[in-house]
Amino acid sequence: MNHRIKSLLAVLLAGAMTLSLASCAPEDPAVVQERFDSFVNELFVGSLESDFTSVVYFVEEPEKYGVDREAAEVTVGTLETDENFKAAQEQNRELLKEVGRFNRELLTPEQQDTYDILQYSCQMGLDIGADRFRYHGSYFSTFSGAHTNLLTALSELHLTEESDAAKLPALLESVSSYMDSLLDYTRKQQEHGTLTIDFDEVIETCQGVVDQGENGTVLTSLCAQVDALELDQETKESYKEQIRTAYQEHFVASYQRIVDTMKELQGGFNNLEGMSAVPDGQDYYKLLFAASTGVEETPEEVKQMAVDRLRKCFSRLGGFAFMYPEEYDAWLDGKYVTSFSSYEEMLLFLDAQTDADFPDVGELNYVIDPIPEDVANSGVAAYFIIPAVDEKDAMRIRVNTGNTVNLNDMSTFSTLAHEGIPGHMYASAASYGQLSSDFRKIFGTSTGFSEGYATYVELYSLDYLEQQGIPAFVLDMERLNVEATNCLIAIMDIAINYEGMSRERFKEEFSAAFDPEYLDEYYDLMRLEPTAYLSYYVGWMKIEELREKAEKELGEAFSEKEFHTALLQSGSVPYFIVERNIQSYIDTTLEGVPTGEGASAA
Repeated sequence: MNHRIKSLLAVLLAGAMTLSLASCAPEDPAVVQERFDSFVNELFVGSLESDFTSVVYFVEEPEKYGVDREAAEVTVGTLETDENFKAAQEQNRELLKEVGRFNRELLTPEQQDTYDILQYSCQMGLDIGADRFRYHGSYFSTFSGAHTNLLTALSELHLTEESDAAKLPALLESVSSYMDSLLDYTRKQQEHGTLTIDFDEVIETCQGVVDQGENGTVLTSLCAQVDALELDQETKESYKEQIRTAYQEHFVASYQRIVDTMKELQGGFNNLEGMSAVPDGQDYYKLLFAASTGVEETPEEVKQMAVDRLRKCFSRLGGFAFMYPEEYDAWLDGKYVTSFSSYEEMLLFLDAQTDADFPDVGELNYVIDPIPEDVANSGVAAYFIIPAVDEKDAMRIRVNTGNTVNLNDMSTFSTLAHEGIPGHMYASAASYGQLSSDFRKIFGTSTGFSEGYATYVELYSLDYLEQQGIPAFVLDMERLNVEATNCLIAIMDIAINYEGMSRERFKEEFSAAFDPEYLDEYYDLMRLEPTAYLSYYVGWMKIEELREKAEKELGEAFSEKEFHTALLQSGSVPYFIVERNIQSYIDTTLEGVPTGEGASAA
């Protein structure tokens, strides 16, 4: 059994012992709340100690959290084996049982959210991990595959102690067994008729790593981290030599084996349609859809939401084209731009503009750096690096300058709003300031909310560009165009992967919306990354729906800042928690609204 599984199960068993002692005593709310906090903190510590890279990423001073950094397993990932697959399911069952031992009614509101998140996540893990879905999904997907994520994860490691440097050779050595287990799994996927992969993309990316050899960003970055430590030069050179050796013999060698395996498998089965074309694919997609978006609506319901919103977008865009024909053409030609001279200037501008509309999170300290070219992913414009819970250094945003070559484009401004203020960086600061649970800050998060929220605010922030002299109706056109694209992508993903739309039918259906030259590319984008974009666009639609509900029921009593405060109240959580927070905001506001105002104004 993998050490990671052992570690977390040991935590759960310890929690079970604590709870069994508590069950004999009267249920004092203060006692239950204290024990629940201890239980969740044990999960936090156990999760960190199960993985050395988690310790490095998420805590700067692990000892203050009761984390034994020497106990952490030095590995880049859990091996993909039947044993570990079964152990993960057992872990979910055990955790679900242990959480259920607490009386939810005696917990604080934040603890109740944590309780619900743990139950939700464990049940989702059990459903997705059912035996019939054993060989669904892909470890080598185009934009979120292990071969690309590992490049980013290792190049962003931040070392603070000599003991961290001493572990790097073993960490690189672990790449061999980890990647070999993923390649074995991929072979079995082909045997079971579930493999969906872009062989050429994987080969190209991994061959690039092999060809670079010791000039790659991963090795350069790791050696630079060693150089930054306060060690004598001889010790530094010794560590770097060990790291270089492990990098060549295990990291580069593993990427060569990926290339060789992909070439070997190219002649066999590869699903060229959506997920519904593989056995049990439609059922798997429904679960993946729920996990990715965090919403309770079905794919059918979300598709209808997208269709309805798309019609409104096209109708309004048509109206603008009729009312402002010259300006419309100028907007299409990209002639409306900002005057920002740097990314930093954009964020300073956004920081000032958002003060009135978003809750105060204090001063944000950050740096913006380019993504190194050899680890940059063409599908990623930028990313925000989740800070440690005790982060002392500046928060970090990475920008793919290859995707944002035109600094003054409105899309570049939107990217900075998405990743920075009031997007991921701002939301992270809000979460860290509001939540008492370290587990929630790092491990109890929902991608559907975090990306949905960031997409919502990137569109919301376009209004601020009136300060740059761009007319309001042009900003509306920009927003509507992005919204229409978001809706179309959600519709395409569901149509291809859930409804089984063929490539030929797809070209007929969407030829009016996209350049026919790129339709094959769009089809492959959806089939190779099912639901990958839905966390952004379904989450955004859900937030827009909640906003419209609040505006309708509150009328003039609606407040931008109070809505955003309620939206961010619980951090990054599934939408059933967000919905009850928004409903609470509506109810509380209505209680203070005199008769004749608020809901009656809608």
